[in-house]
Amino acid sequence: MFKFIALNLFVLGLSACGGDGDGSGSTPDLSDSDAVYELEFKTNWTAANFATNFPSDRHFSGLIGLTHNSNAKLFEAGTLASNGIVSMAETGAKGTLKAEIEGLQNQGDSHSTVDGGGIPASASSVNLTFGISQDHPLVSVVTMIAPSPDWFTGINSVPLFVDGKWVEELEIQLISYDAGSDSGVTFSSANLATTPRATVTKLTTDRADTDFENGVHAVTSQSIGTFTLKKVN
Repeated sequence: MFKFIALNLFVLGLSACGGDGDGSGSTPDLSDSDAVYELEFKTNWTAANFATNFPSDRHFSGLIGLTHNSNAKLFEAGTLASNGIVSMAETGAKGTLKAEIEGLQNQGDSHSTVDGGGIPASASSVNLTFGISQDHPLVSVVTMIAPSPDWFTGINSVPLFVDGKWVEELEIQLISYDAGSDSGVTFSSANLATTPRATVTKLTTDRADTDFENGVHAVTSQSIGTFTLKKVN
């Protein structure tokens, strides 16, 4: 039985993308890691690729996640999002999610926090470095699609130690998700809380609202971006 990040279903205060710790992230302590990876996040989210209601101030909040074992998950489609995931998806804030990750570390289910910057409107990529151990060989990382009601993208439980060796390099086409906490239908929709909360789903809207269906472009199947994970030590 997976130990999901604890769910406390209370109404979260809403604010613009930002808040606690969505900047450049913290410097990782790699001293007790078995391997070190660089994560490069490149976005394809442009007016040319996703024209429908494309926001003028498109950006992504600071990357946040963890390395962990199979007992833990950051999020999963078809299940309720934790308060930390909801806070990240609605506002870009990291504080609640960091506290949940710390709880998993105290249980022994996570080795390290993955914490980095986001992508501002003027840029198209961002990099960070993280350490990982054989006892906690999975990595999960998320970021808010901003502006948006409660939409995010990222990876869940990607294994980097496979068949007795570390993966050298891996490129992942990202899926976009709806956290299930807000019923807005466009990037700039006013706050409209979903009560009760719905489960996490792949982002799908009417064609008049956005170009997304099942987490990718409805026509071209293009993803909102890619994560490239490269072993550097």
